Amino acid sequence: MALSEAQRRELDRLTIENVRLKLVYSPAERGAVVPGLGDGMLLRGDVEDWLAEMARLEAKERAATLRWARIAGLAGIVLVALTVLTMVLGAVLDWAAGRLLSLD
Repeated sequence: MALSEAQRRELDRLTIENVRLKLVYSPAERGAVVPGLGDGMLLRGDVEDWLAEMARLEAKERAATLRWARIAGLAGIVLVALTVLTMVLGAVLDWAAGRLLSLD
């Protein structure tokens, strides 16, 4: 039996950690009712499926965060390299301009 929208809202409200704690007090069979959750008709299998879905969503979110952190890190490295290059190039051009002007 799939979870109803009201049951999903209740699980979301309780948070993953609290749902896991309540699951400990349920018999091990997937068809067993989990006491203390929602309307009292939530089956362990449905709750386990919900927890697995939440874990998948959390993993996707972590991967997306890590991807953006890598992009930001790479952008920072590129900007530092460009800044150093600009400073070095500016110093070289100043030196070259000074040498050219002193030849006259």
